[in-house]
Amino acid sequence: MTNAFQSILEQGPEEQKREIQGAVGGARLPEISATGRNKTNKKTIPILRRAKKLIDTHDYSGAAKLAMRALDLDEEFSLANHIMAIALEKLGHLSKALEFYERAWRLDPTDGEVYQNLALVAWKLDMLPAAEKFLQLFLELQPGNPNGVINLGGVLRDLGRFDEAVELIRAAIYVHQDHAMLWNALATVLLESGQPEQALTFYDEALRLDPHSARIWHNMAYAAGLAGDRARAAEAGEKALAMTTSPEDRSTIEYGLSQAYLALGRLEEGWKAHMARFDPNGVVNMLSIIDAPRWDGDEDITGKHVLLMGEQGLGDEVLYMNAAQDFIDAVGPKGRVDFAVERRLMPMVERTYAPQTLVRHLTVNREGRQIRIIPDIKDWSDYDFYVPMGNAVAAHRKSIADFPDHEGYLVPDPKKVKAMQEAAAALPAGPKIGLCWKSMVMNANRSKYFSPFDAWKPILQTPGAVFVSMQYGDCTEEIAQAQKELGVTIHELPDLDLKDDLDGVAAAGLALDITIGPMNASTNLAAAHGGMVWFLASPDHWPLHSTGTIPWYPTARVFSPKQFGAWDETMKRVADALAEETRAKKAA
Repeated sequence: MTNAFQSILEQGPEEQKREIQGAVGGARLPEISATGRNKTNKKTIPILRRAKKLIDTHDYSGAAKLAMRALDLDEEFSLANHIMAIALEKLGHLSKALEFYERAWRLDPTDGEVYQNLALVAWKLDMLPAAEKFLQLFLELQPGNPNGVINLGGVLRDLGRFDEAVELIRAAIYVHQDHAMLWNALATVLLESGQPEQALTFYDEALRLDPHSARIWHNMAYAAGLAGDRARAAEAGEKALAMTTSPEDRSTIEYGLSQAYLALGRLEEGWKAHMARFDPNGVVNMLSIIDAPRWDGDEDITGKHVLLMGEQGLGDEVLYMNAAQDFIDAVGPKGRVDFAVERRLMPMVERTYAPQTLVRHLTVNREGRQIRIIPDIKDWSDYDFYVPMGNAVAAHRKSIADFPDHEGYLVPDPKKVKAMQEAAAALPAGPKIGLCWKSMVMNANRSKYFSPFDAWKPILQTPGAVFVSMQYGDCTEEIAQAQKELGVTIHELPDLDLKDDLDGVAAAGLALDITIGPMNASTNLAAAHGGMVWFLASPDHWPLHSTGTIPWYPTARVFSPKQFGAWDETMKRVADALAEETRAKKAA
């Protein structure tokens, strides 16, 4: 077994597939005593006690080695398997930890804590049905245990079974009315089900019971933001930040606070807090491995040789190029700005900025972390800095007045624009309206920010409008639904690869009269090239900066729900505006 253990450690940590929001009591250490079956393990008990002490001091590798010694003496000893599982989980070897937890459970089904630990690892690995099963078994052994209730409620929430989660937690609150984290768990289920205002009421109660919980204050900040009260979100975030002692939590809280500040239009504060995205303690932060110093805005950039690097997702990369020319101007003619961007953006960056060096960046997974690398630059000695695009934005967009009045800042491919115009002209007569209705990454959490397809019916029924899908990914079901239920055809432009041909996507955004959808790659590309875009965005969405418009794209329009998730009313307003546009074009 020792050789297998060494092989495990050499593989490095694996990526956690799901953030287990609101989980409590993870990887709890079992009691170690020389009673019962343990009496036959006189040699292993002292070893496991030392392993437990190492876990307490965060020496997980040392603990795992001691646990392996115990297993070499008796691999059928449940407690040794349990301790090994905990050490491996802490080291990030989740699948192997799951195996050892399962061995411990099968060897001693009476050990209640192993059920909960099993469930939490399964949850991290996105094995939700297994996590539910083990938490139910845990609660059979320890009925009403608040930690078990909170964790099972979280799993049911992530399965989308919100009503079951609410009833489970409410029953526990009836017995434990002063348990702050139960109130917090109830609020979080309501929040994830799309009821942020109601969630705030229960977060208030949780904070009344425990006003010094950084976690609850952070959750309050998030809920207040979704409810459209960014001022309250900022205040709660500041309290959470002042109270937290965990480096990991501090990174998460500060990043959330940056979104609140930016949404409020407090740009300098927002960009400063946004630096939390580089904190290696933030488990979801993307790190970079680049052999050059990062420019954070403190040094004079004039005359320097720098690499401007895309960051975050594809839509963010397009958005952040809003400030690229200002940054190039700041470096000046005696300096040089090279670019590293997503591979599919390289042609438009070449046309727009003509950098001397233009390379791709890549994102790789190393030891369970997302790492951005620049594989095509081997020698960094000539570079003074690399510059994440968000840092260039922070330097040149410190107030709303800093956003220029423009009709697009990226240069389209004229041949593709002509081709897309011809393709659009071949469609039936009438204004050509592009539609984007979802993100490629859709789950129970993310779907709260996108209008459900059924809500598009008033728009799709606009007389005289001709609809075109600008939705990447599989959307055959929605297109068929529109045809079957409404008799409306959503056309597709021939030979347009909406995922990989970003020049074609941008050209289509110019060929269409209007593109309607959330802020994603397609709508950002259309707006950045000067196409007419109607964004569907929550009023607290940070790029709006509390303006009711979107300063990044001054020609675009924004339609926001007056209340969180109230898409029916919002889409009715979009439909009315589209009908007016269609009548105007017909009359022209």
